[in-house]
Amino acid sequence: MISFYLILIPERREHKLKNRLLITLIIVLVAGILLGSCAEPEPAKPVEPAKPAEPAKPAEPAPTPAPGEPQSGGTLRVIRNYGVTNIGYPPDDGGMAFGQDFTRRLINWDVDGNVIPDLAESWKEDPVSNTLTWKLRKGVKFVDGTDFNAEAAKWNIERTKDIKRLTEAEKVISLEVVDTYTLKMNLTELNSQAANNYGWVNQYSPTAFKINGEEWAKTHPVGVGPFTLVDWAPDDFVNYKKFDNFFIKGTPYLDAINFRVIPDPVSASAMMEAKQADLWFDAPVKFAVDLEKKGFKINWAVTGFFWGFFANTANPDSKWNNKKLREALEYAIDRPGMVKALGYGRFEALTQIAPKGSTGYNDGYEPRPYNPEKAKQLLAEAGYTTGLQTTILCDARSQDYATAIQANLLAVGIDAKIDLADFARYNSMFMSGFFGGEGFPELAVGMTGIDLPFATGLLRHFGPTPMTGILSINGAKSPAFLALCDKIYKTFDSAELTKVTKEAVKQASEDALVVPLFKTPWASVMLPGVHDDSNTVHNVVWNIHNTWIEKGK
Repeated sequence: MISFYLILIPERREHKLKNRLLITLIIVLVAGILLGSCAEPEPAKPVEPAKPAEPAKPAEPAPTPAPGEPQSGGTLRVIRNYGVTNIGYPPDDGGMAFGQDFTRRLINWDVDGNVIPDLAESWKEDPVSNTLTWKLRKGVKFVDGTDFNAEAAKWNIERTKDIKRLTEAEKVISLEVVDTYTLKMNLTELNSQAANNYGWVNQYSPTAFKINGEEWAKTHPVGVGPFTLVDWAPDDFVNYKKFDNFFIKGTPYLDAINFRVIPDPVSASAMMEAKQADLWFDAPVKFAVDLEKKGFKINWAVTGFFWGFFANTANPDSKWNNKKLREALEYAIDRPGMVKALGYGRFEALTQIAPKGSTGYNDGYEPRPYNPEKAKQLLAEAGYTTGLQTTILCDARSQDYATAIQANLLAVGIDAKIDLADFARYNSMFMSGFFGGEGFPELAVGMTGIDLPFATGLLRHFGPTPMTGILSINGAKSPAFLALCDKIYKTFDSAELTKVTKEAVKQASEDALVVPLFKTPWASVMLPGVHDDSNTVHNVVWNIHNTWIEKGK
């Protein structure tokens, strides 16, 4: 039983009617409650069984990139023709074959040969004060987590200078850290090649070097590139993994790169055909041409190797200081015939040290075309009426070229014996200034890279103090040629620089400085699904962070 108490408070007269209505409403409500509590309860409704859970919907597939858009992920398997014993500290050079994978420079080159920013955002050249000021990118990290900044750039340039690997190091007075991301170089003379010379230094972590030492650094690459080393074995393999804090956001696209060193091109070609590798870097032209016919993608470089025939003129007692003898060599060699026989449709016969399409090329200039009779005449004028004997230095890469030249020379009365050297001995003799050798005694077949812009390459390979160290030809560099090299250094206007470079190329021919043979292109062979720019500009320019693999191909 439910009790209900109603308490009324005495009220005024004018509220009497309202109170009566309120009392009536309360009584009705209480009665309803009492009746409801006494009614029979309704039987409980049966509980409906639970419905089975609906199966989970499959996850939405990741959106497919539009055709041509880079796809992330995957491991790129790369073949290299040769390995290294030093993969780490860049100035020691041995790591250059793999250096682009783990580090960067202040500058880079584009496909047109322009110098473009890389780790530097910009630079300012001041010929009045002879200073070069670098403005560096912010937020760049070495793979050990330390910062790339002006102090790091200063340390790398100074180290490269100290071990005599810096081009035109003698012009550097001092390096001044203006602020965290600004480095000023004070020079004895600022020239048109300064940014190329000093901006081309690979950057390595100073902290890692100082903590661990130089020997450790030689086998531990600690750079600012898109990949970081996992493991390696000299002349066998190199494995890299993605560096997540690379400064170009969203890249690299690849998860990893695995390099295999396969010196034998037949084995390398077979691996490509069996799809045991994705990319063959610096494939020999013959094999690249064959694989292209079978549907493989090929990057043919706009530059390549300049191949020449060099005579020792640095030794004052060398017979090759006689210019007529050097001219006879050029007339004696059938360069178009060599290209036809050995070039697989890809070599370019040269008439000057600059190839077609470069900023140093002189249209229609062919000073000494193939003419065996002219060669014999010059030999006689030089006092060698019955011919002469000599030697030709070469290595395995140039042995076929040396053999063809040997036959050409014998036809005009020059009996040349081939000196086939291993890679180390050859380099120490041909690039003696770089590797500390004594130079080649007579003749040599050799090559240099073709740089962009061409003025840079001319100075680096044939100038007064060549970076590549080919010193045995220095005796043939005339005062006129050296004066033009000096003029190149002092010319900043691009149109005028092209003009002076062409004049220097002509003068090199007038001096019979070297016999230009042919240009061979660099080539990268890849499977159809690989998107990569290696060897399109130069074999030391590889924007590997942009490389990606198209799934399903």
